[in-house]
Amino acid sequence: MAQVLVVDDQASLRRTLAITLSRAGHTVDEAPSGEDAQRKVGQTIYDLVITDLKLGDVDGVAVLDAVKARDAETEVLVVTAFGTIESAVECVRRGAFDYLAKPFTPDQVLHAVDMALERRRLRTEVRHLSRQLAGQDPVQPLGASDRWQRVLEIVREWAESDSTILVTGETGTGKDVIARLIQRLGPRQDQAFVTVNCATIPDNLFESELFGHIKGAFSGASQNRKGLAQEADGGTLFLDEVGELPLDVQPQLLRFLETGEIRPIGQNRSIRVDTRVVAATNRDLQAMIREGAFREDLFYRLNVLPLQLPALRERREDIPLLAQAFLERFSRRLGRKVETIAKQAVLVLKSYAWPGNIRELENVIERGVMLAKGTELRPEHLLMPGLNPGQPNAEPTEGGVGDDLTVAELERLHVLAVLKRVGGNQKQAAQILSVSKSTLWRKLKEYGVDAASLA
Repeated sequence: MAQVLVVDDQASLRRTLAITLSRAGHTVDEAPSGEDAQRKVGQTIYDLVITDLKLGDVDGVAVLDAVKARDAETEVLVVTAFGTIESAVECVRRGAFDYLAKPFTPDQVLHAVDMALERRRLRTEVRHLSRQLAGQDPVQPLGASDRWQRVLEIVREWAESDSTILVTGETGTGKDVIARLIQRLGPRQDQAFVTVNCATIPDNLFESELFGHIKGAFSGASQNRKGLAQEADGGTLFLDEVGELPLDVQPQLLRFLETGEIRPIGQNRSIRVDTRVVAATNRDLQAMIREGAFREDLFYRLNVLPLQLPALRERREDIPLLAQAFLERFSRRLGRKVETIAKQAVLVLKSYAWPGNIRELENVIERGVMLAKGTELRPEHLLMPGLNPGQPNAEPTEGGVGDDLTVAELERLHVLAVLKRVGGNQKQAAQILSVSKSTLWRKLKEYGVDAASLA
């Protein structure tokens, strides 16, 4: 639960907010004035500050500035009467998460608090992962979802082994990233990692590329050449797109996997190599076996330890984290000052089907960083097939993504789409949306929707 500061010179409202938040499990401090709030902020780093805009000499804007100067990650909710909403919007531009217009209900307060704390959680996680990445190979896979954490648990367990791993999944799900992680977490981490793209090697050159040749072995062999399998001796050989291997060269790979030996073309003796093999494919190899396009014995040699990667649409709760990490990477690389992703843009990203998975998300964010003029990435910067927000498999529409929809409308569409996709299962939907079940219940109550009707 969070550490929250409530700032309001009206004692009854301040106390009501404090009680509401305490009952939700948060630790709450109170400040009756802007001066007291500034003093408390100087002494304690809060997760969230809720402040009235009108406080006297030191108003809510000054409190906001003091909070952000102390810790830019602390979220701020501004409380305002109808007549000062313009000022509240200005506060949002200066870094406040949102504003609450009087009068408001306890449910509205808790909903806004949940959303603000969720953004803080994501930012904290991105920062933590960025620190982990500092000075390391930038292929560290990001993700906090249960599906992705299970993948990482398996990787950590299998990395210590020398058994062959077959990584499967759709294009763009991060199979190459996982292969590198297996190498980095295992005992071969300081040895070579050699990639063989099976889809790009011509049939007549496969044996030479993988096993090497000696001078004069064939026309054009002007010198000895070490094969990629030998280059990986002591380390890891990554066979990418192994499902693209032509049938007539598959026996050569099978022989290597069975014996652990290579024989360069033209050489009359075999060489034993100590190589860990990781293979990857987006093809259904068992269907290819039935069609006669892939050898069954080769499949079993590759499929000793099978690892299936989830598609991005199956781990939507990771999308904000991945998007923010890509945003920070490309902002640095491209010399831009884009720092945050608008709430509307996050909802659009989570609503899209992502047929190209993480690779497509990365490309969308890179283009968005180039298009953004200010410090915030907005829906109009996301160049991807148009969709009706909340319908992940919608066909392209003429109006672009999310045009003329408010944050609340985008959120409602997204929540209902997720619920429909899981058959009205609120627990599962809450996990996908990265919110508590009670928060989801409040949202449905606000929408006037019965989850059972979406089953």
